[in-house]
Amino acid sequence: MNDRRRILIPILPYLLLIVSLAIIIAAGLIYVNFPSQTAAASGTLLAGVITAIVAFISRPAMLSEIFASRKTLLWLNDIVLILLIIGIGVVLSHIGFRRNIRYDFTASQMFSLSDLTVKAVRELQKDVKITAFFPKGTAEEGMVQDLLREYRRHSDRLTFTMIDPMRDPVTTKAMNITALGTLVVQCDASRQDIFSSDLFEVPGQYSPPDSKPKFTGEQAITSAIFNVTSGVRRMISFVKGHGEASISGFQPRDIAGVNEFLIRENFDVSEVSLVNEEIDSRASVLIIASPQQDYLDSEIEKLRSFVKTQNGHLILALDPGRPLEKLEKFILGEFGVNFASDIVVDPRGIGRNYWTVAPTFEEHPIVKPIQQKNMLGLMFHARSLTFEKKEGFKVEPVMKTIDNSWAKRNLREGEQIDIGFEEGRDIRGPFNLALAVERTGVASGSRLLLYGDSDFFSNAYIGSLANRDIFVNGVNWLVGQHQQISIRPRVLEMPRIAFDENDAGKIFSLCVFGAPALIVMLGIFVYLARRRV
Repeated sequence: MNDRRRILIPILPYLLLIVSLAIIIAAGLIYVNFPSQTAAASGTLLAGVITAIVAFISRPAMLSEIFASRKTLLWLNDIVLILLIIGIGVVLSHIGFRRNIRYDFTASQMFSLSDLTVKAVRELQKDVKITAFFPKGTAEEGMVQDLLREYRRHSDRLTFTMIDPMRDPVTTKAMNITALGTLVVQCDASRQDIFSSDLFEVPGQYSPPDSKPKFTGEQAITSAIFNVTSGVRRMISFVKGHGEASISGFQPRDIAGVNEFLIRENFDVSEVSLVNEEIDSRASVLIIASPQQDYLDSEIEKLRSFVKTQNGHLILALDPGRPLEKLEKFILGEFGVNFASDIVVDPRGIGRNYWTVAPTFEEHPIVKPIQQKNMLGLMFHARSLTFEKKEGFKVEPVMKTIDNSWAKRNLREGEQIDIGFEEGRDIRGPFNLALAVERTGVASGSRLLLYGDSDFFSNAYIGSLANRDIFVNGVNWLVGQHQQISIRPRVLEMPRIAFDENDAGKIFSLCVFGAPALIVMLGIFVYLARRRV
């Protein structure tokens, strides 16, 4: 018994000293990672100091013993070096966390938020709470949690909680959650539920063969944040009855995709037939997309009243080859804008299709963020627009053709067109492809967007390059939501990793045999090197 005491007594102070160092390091980690827990960090530090004092009191000779032994000094040197390396790492991590310094090297920037999302989150004026109901340990839970952490980094007003419905059925039931993979976004009394189908887009049986699963989480969450914080939902009304592109159709010419994007942007979408219906008084914007027949005089009067009396906003997209005399005359007479009877030729021609036009962007708020990102738009079969100054209205170009483009004029139905420039008939560019018209001198004046092409926001082209942002930014500009003029969140494709039998065998051999063999060889090398020394 006495022998054991003689062994334990000298060792105990050293153990206490080691414990005190560990406690002091823990105090530093608490302070760095949890800045708000200052009291806890201070208490832990005090406990470490007291433990060190107790260690030295129990063995006063310990200090001289430590510094008298050469071996001890070597060990102490190693410990100090390790602590120094750890300290440098902690400091750098702290600076990176505090300064928000992060770099995303992934090809799709999957760990970065879009400019629109960052802007929206940083400008939050109300507290937003997000509750995610995902089974713990699933791949979906990990992706959603990583995304929500990115949101949280940009604003203290946004908080989130991850709940496992299997482990916390009480909370799940209390919040009326009926499906796994549900996100609840709340602000004050407003609430919006986001379901798994909104977060993950899985290819169906009618999808293209090369389709991949897509993660649309950022789109859905950012849209929900706008919805619960804005408190205002504006109505967009599409005119029908003249062969316009359908907001519910899925043919290439239709615009069901636009309908979906507008709903995600917190707009209510409706349709109206001007022949036998009145324009809804709640409608902020009226959209006329590629009509195939001209409008009646009574319909023109409803349009005029909507723009002049109700201060409504209008989007008009007219394709070449469809003369609409009354509608075009109305636009020219009221706003001084003329839709030319031509079709634009772009000599760059994507895939040698010279009717495909990649417009240049002017200095206008609608396309400014797109221009800054060096992104491109894409039009297909476009006509040019001209304008003359008209009192009470301000007209600005939004998109143009390149300088060496040209336009085929005076086209006749069924005519075989020579793509080349014909002197005396065709005219040289550049040409206006989109014009923004703003009524001046009125407190809440009407705004118009006039496009010489409707294909760029059709189902076939809305996903091409920056077309979606061009169109949706235009709608937000019309209604004065300038904070939402930006680059929209991306849809991230989740690549499928497919292994054949040979690949699987190689990976198995590398992990099971290759890695251990490398460690054994390294150990043998170190052993032989030490024997030589």
